[in-house]
Amino acid sequence: MSQQVRLLLAAALVLGAGCAHKPATLSSDTLSRLEQTPGGYLAGAPKELGDGPVLNNKDFVWSLDFSPDSSRVAYTHLGSKFYLLGLWTLGTPPVLVSDKNVNTYEADLEAVAFSADGGLLATAGRDGAVRLFDGATGEPKGQVVTEEPLTAVAFHPSGRYIVAGSARGLVSIFTLPQLSFIFESRAHMGQVSALAFARDGTLYSGGWDKHVRVWATREEALRTDQARVLFERRGGFTVVRGAVNGKAQVTFAVDTRAPAIILTTEAAGQAGIDVAFLKETVTVPTPLGNTVARLARAQSLRFKSMPVEGVDIAVCDVCVPSGAQGVLGTPFTDRFDVSFDESTHEAILTSKAGPAPGAETQGLTLAPQADFAFEGYVNDVTLDAKGLRLGVAFSEEKAERSRAVYEREKKGVQEPTAAFNAGALVDAASGRILQKWSIHGGVVSSAGISPDGRSLVTGGWDKRVLLLTEGQEQLQGQRGFGWSVRRVRFSPDGRWIGVAAWTPQNPIGDQESDPAAALFQVLYESASVERR
Repeated sequence: MSQQVRLLLAAALVLGAGCAHKPATLSSDTLSRLEQTPGGYLAGAPKELGDGPVLNNKDFVWSLDFSPDSSRVAYTHLGSKFYLLGLWTLGTPPVLVSDKNVNTYEADLEAVAFSADGGLLATAGRDGAVRLFDGATGEPKGQVVTEEPLTAVAFHPSGRYIVAGSARGLVSIFTLPQLSFIFESRAHMGQVSALAFARDGTLYSGGWDKHVRVWATREEALRTDQARVLFERRGGFTVVRGAVNGKAQVTFAVDTRAPAIILTTEAAGQAGIDVAFLKETVTVPTPLGNTVARLARAQSLRFKSMPVEGVDIAVCDVCVPSGAQGVLGTPFTDRFDVSFDESTHEAILTSKAGPAPGAETQGLTLAPQADFAFEGYVNDVTLDAKGLRLGVAFSEEKAERSRAVYEREKKGVQEPTAAFNAGALVDAASGRILQKWSIHGGVVSSAGISPDGRSLVTGGWDKRVLLLTEGQEQLQGQRGFGWSVRRVRFSPDGRWIGVAAWTPQNPIGDQESDPAAALFQVLYESASVERR
């Protein structure tokens, strides 16, 4: 462990033992005005990064976010068998509130975000799930599983919707707290790397197609007589996914020969059907002859925004082909046309009778507003407090952890600086780069803009966190880490910078290593208090 990191850890322990976490350069009057100003934040030129508490020095930490009032911080990290969500209150000292298993280690937990009022937390991962948690306690509040691996998540400022971005460029909108599907748009040709909302609901999305796109959001009537859902070919069947009774996400094989809509016993239980209490039965043919299945009347299906009400479902394990949890038979295909868009791998389900009476609904939609193209891959996008400026992280190669990358790291080969291995301040209205710093070696993975829009904190695969200010080429501060930096963020009040990083893992003894989730004080030359 380096001497620099040892000193950082020592300082963190001292702070954690009871010292107040207050920037030494802030006057008591400034602190008092900040605490008494709702939505207030510090504005001014930072002069340095001060020491702060280390929250994790054992794991790979993937993402990090502050609550809107800057009183809590949450991060996702990889334990021995599971990805976890850690939640801390930033008291004196910081207190770990919750550290819960979220999903198994096979699916990276890429993103975490607080809602605008701080009441909810959300994670998004490559298992396709958006998960909700209580923002104060960390207790689970619900989940929805989408059709694509997820890489970004953000709450709409109204508190009624949540938006998720996928590794294949899809941006999807769900209601809160129900997590019902509302709308989707193929926003990028490649991974969605970031989602950021302005207070007026404008959405900024960044992607590996080298674009930042701007979306107007508005509530409008949604089409409920058609849905586009991904399909796969499995064992001679076309398989699609839908929800049953608003509780279970089920993979259905489409089979026009089957005389019923069918679920396995396990899927029926997940959908809230108490199979043991079903009295009616129906005969269903199978490859081995007819079988008698129990029948659940008047159930509901949903394919994205399209509801299918009043369906009877047979429960039969031997009637469902391998690789599926259910079958959409003739009771479904008699009511809905099924066609296929091979270019997008989507099945188009269309009601033959048109929208069902009373099925009309309102929901949030996205409309293209602007498109900013850049020369580098966009790895992160953040927005200042007034929605005027963006902080953007770029790289000249995709930020993918390939074998070649690992081999260079093992050999200690330093990645080169380059024009678009950079962090930048960008005008949110025009997409014009106001100032760009090409200081990192290799990928710049993250860029957090200060609340006042004048400064930027960047993190990269060169193991460095850099603090930069408009109009100045030199650094206002930097810190080194044991491995790649994944996420950097200013706290909404401007007092803290949070860092999520990977750390060289130590399998023996106390298993402690270099900092992986850490906070640093932002020390200002002078600071004023502004309001959002």
